[in-house]
Amino acid sequence: MIAIGITATDTETGKTVVTGALAAALRYRGAVPGIFKPVASGCVRREDGELISTDAEFQMRCAGYPDALRRQVIPVVLEAALAPAEACKLENVVLHPDEMVDGAKRCIETHEISVLEGIGGITAPLTETFLVKDYFRALRIPVLIVVKPVLGNVNHAVLTASYCQQHHIPVLGFLVNCWDEKNAGILEKGNLYYYEKLTGLPVLGKLPVLSEEELNDPRRLADIVEQTVALDIILERAKACMEQ
Repeated sequence: MIAIGITATDTETGKTVVTGALAAALRYRGAVPGIFKPVASGCVRREDGELISTDAEFQMRCAGYPDALRRQVIPVVLEAALAPAEACKLENVVLHPDEMVDGAKRCIETHEISVLEGIGGITAPLTETFLVKDYFRALRIPVLIVVKPVLGNVNHAVLTASYCQQHHIPVLGFLVNCWDEKNAGILEKGNLYYYEKLTGLPVLGKLPVLSEEELNDPRRLADIVEQTVALDIILERAKACMEQ
């Protein structure tokens, strides 16, 4: 069994897109990828009143999951667009760390390869005393850090990687989201250089800016991953981490 945790330098960096894109690539390699996120905030209500996570909808489409598995992919959905610890207070929901970890472990144990998205950044509070880093550490899985080639992100990337390592969470490397090869200049290329130089970790892919058409077509998304992401190396490094 191989599992990859997806974290990032901040919220809105692209964890959901990266998770879905990797799931699509694994699907079209012939695997049934496991996908799981213990809780999602900022969810939306359908006309029938059901609260749904658009993150889950996207990832399920990428992985080829039926609608019936929605609650299995993201068991807790919250409407407030806040960190789960705060959203839960507003909505009178109690999150139990053991249940979140157990749900993720079931996903990992029942799939050959799983991609598990975190929530926000690595220190985001799931409860007042249980952070995302605690979740990944309890699972004993390596993480891939999603970054964007923008001003200030080198600082966030180095701090995120260092924090993970301090808390004994193996880091596979970085995956750049929203890379624009044609217009990449000194800032963008400099970011790639310093991600690696200052952490000793590799950049394992540069996922380009994706159109709505590409995001809505798992087959095209899988092809893009195969062209721009070192998926085999990611899987090899993840397997080695989990065998240690």
